[in-house]
Amino acid sequence: MADRYVLDRELSVARWVDGQGLGTRDYLGRDLTLDRPVRVRTLDAADPRAEEFLDAARRAAMITDPRVPRVLDAGTDLTDGTPPAVYVVEEAVEGRSMTDLLRTGPLRPAAVRALVGEVASALDAAARRGLHHTRLTPDDVLLGPDGVVRVRGVGLGAALDPDPPALSAARAAALANRADAVALVALVYAGLVARWPALEGLAAFDGLPEAPTGDGKPLPPKDIRPDVPNDLDTLCVVTFGPHEDGPHDPAELALQLAPWSMDVWDETLRRMRGEAATAAVRGRLKNREDVVPEAEPPVPFTRPHSTARPPRGDARLVLTILGAVVVVGLVLAVWQLTSISVPGIPTSTRPSASASASSAPAADAPTPAPTAPASSAPAAAAPAVVPVVAISALDPQGGGESSQTAPRAIDGDPATAWQSQRYNSAAFGGLKDGIGLLLDLGAPVDVTTVALTNGGEGGAMSLLAAPGDTPDGWQPVATAPAAGGQQSLTPAQPVRARYLAVWFSQLPTTDGAFRVSVAEIAVTGTPAS
Repeated sequence: MADRYVLDRELSVARWVDGQGLGTRDYLGRDLTLDRPVRVRTLDAADPRAEEFLDAARRAAMITDPRVPRVLDAGTDLTDGTPPAVYVVEEAVEGRSMTDLLRTGPLRPAAVRALVGEVASALDAAARRGLHHTRLTPDDVLLGPDGVVRVRGVGLGAALDPDPPALSAARAAALANRADAVALVALVYAGLVARWPALEGLAAFDGLPEAPTGDGKPLPPKDIRPDVPNDLDTLCVVTFGPHEDGPHDPAELALQLAPWSMDVWDETLRRMRGEAATAAVRGRLKNREDVVPEAEPPVPFTRPHSTARPPRGDARLVLTILGAVVVVGLVLAVWQLTSISVPGIPTSTRPSASASASSAPAADAPTPAPTAPASSAPAAAAPAVVPVVAISALDPQGGGESSQTAPRAIDGDPATAWQSQRYNSAAFGGLKDGIGLLLDLGAPVDVTTVALTNGGEGGAMSLLAAPGDTPDGWQPVATAPAAGGQQSLTPAQPVRARYLAVWFSQLPTTDGAFRVSVAEIAVTGTPAS
């Protein structure tokens, strides 16, 4: 397809709304240019919705929430011998769908709260960019072995409405928000009783048995399962009732579900990582519905600990040797900071979500430049290592750069590392301007130093700080060579920020290839007063 993608296997994915098929087909395939697995959705190019489908995909590509698989490409395939089709290419992610998780029966209420809460937070992030799902089913919810809940199809469902009504933009957004909120409550219902409620306007699929009904509505979950918590039972009853009660957007639902903890999934995640490791050894990853390039299972997304991984040959030897080398002299030119160009970084890049949508910041608020902490504070605390609560790859012009393995850079184990893809030159083969790692400190910190353990030789990197309470408006505050061993990025004076980015504008050479390898990152500073 498009002289670039090979479609290996068609996936059986139900796409029905009010009895009408949506007309799309889903495939697992491979990007021959970048040699990576992808997921492809196609639609007949003659379909009147084709242009809107492509437009929605291009807008969905702007979503940077790690819980939403990235849209990598969209276009029209005119390959000879095949009917013209429009296509959308998404990153392929590993994990188990909610449908699969429910095959053995209902979930624990705490697990349902956490799973759907994460989905609601992801859809809230998309809604702030004007994008909605509107066709959400358990097939679209994926629990990855890294502990991240992902939602597929964001932004594409509304474009496939068989008969879109003529509405104002505000009314259309309100209806889409309500549709997503009702679908999220349907996920809560499904998680509690392993049945899918049949409701008008709700996507239907054959992955779960239909919920029993009474008076034309799904029975309350507590009537089916007596141990269902009262708040979740009431949530389902009022939302499915006749008066359009219940949450009207994903953010409202997330607030009702909060607080939650993904710790309830730890045992399931351990089993999933064990299964993934076994599959890798046996060479059977090609038989999974979704795969990632790394054969090793990634560690949990926000947890700093991980199980030990086997050494990686020469790369480990290089890291071990270089770790003993005296710190290379830092190239710190304070007068250059105001002129550093960091092309390609978007104005909003969110590394992860908190447990509650109430902490989601406004996306459009202007923010000042990073400022030094007030000098009048008495008896300031000595700088100390500050925990990084979340980390992800920053790749605004590409496909994610192994974001699922980014937590290896903060797991406390120098034998594991986050590595980028390989490129043909230090300038990323002309494909992009740079890549990096995005760090969330959880709260503003007066940052004094960011220390890295890198692999390779050569390259250049910068430390960027977001001045406000969102990862926007990046300002360069320090530079250093990206050579191997211990490196430090030290601002001329402490910089107050919650979000930091280590940005690589030139690639080092690692194991004979142009790529970045970061074994550890440590942030030193003091909590902002």
